[in-house]
Amino acid sequence: MNVSVTFEPSGISGLVAQGTYLIDAAKRMGAPLGVGCTRGKGECPACAIEVKSGANLLSSPTNLEAKLLGASGLADSLRLACQTKIEGQGEIVLAVTSYRPKEAVPPIDLSADIEKKFGELSLNQKIAALLKFEAITMSQAFDAALQKPLAVGIRAFDSLLARARAAKANAGTKQSDTPNR
Repeated sequence: MNVSVTFEPSGISGLVAQGTYLIDAAKRMGAPLGVGCTRGKGECPACAIEVKSGANLLSSPTNLEAKLLGASGLADSLRLACQTKIEGQGEIVLAVTSYRPKEAVPPIDLSADIEKKFGELSLNQKIAALLKFEAITMSQAFDAALQKPLAVGIRAFDSLLARARAAKANAGTKQSDTPNR
């Protein structure tokens, strides 16, 4: 059976099958979630989401979620999309968050360190490093470009399907309203 999933604040929504992990649903629909996620390893909070409604339709929190999000995170309805599977039928509303563990070390300005190390490289090493960075950037841009049309296509298909169902329902209503002769 299909389950309705909505990602806030973007409003992206669609139908996914039971048994789907939330990270896969987000990727299919083009929701901005999980950049940097280690995909199921539970080593990062990159795919942390807040469950606004439909928590009862989701799998129980895993040990990895308890470890990374802590009791307070789970109490605040936070889950890791890569660890959370849709198990029931209904409607789920999720909010994309920028959750960071409270115990985390404050961010360090790495740009100065990177600039210093880059400055110490030879010209050939600098060129090689820049080519690697460009290849990584192009790969990520290409992946993002491929995902957007899929999300738009899925939403367009869902809209057309809803219109067809409404037209069919209206046609059935009109036929039952006309008297038989």
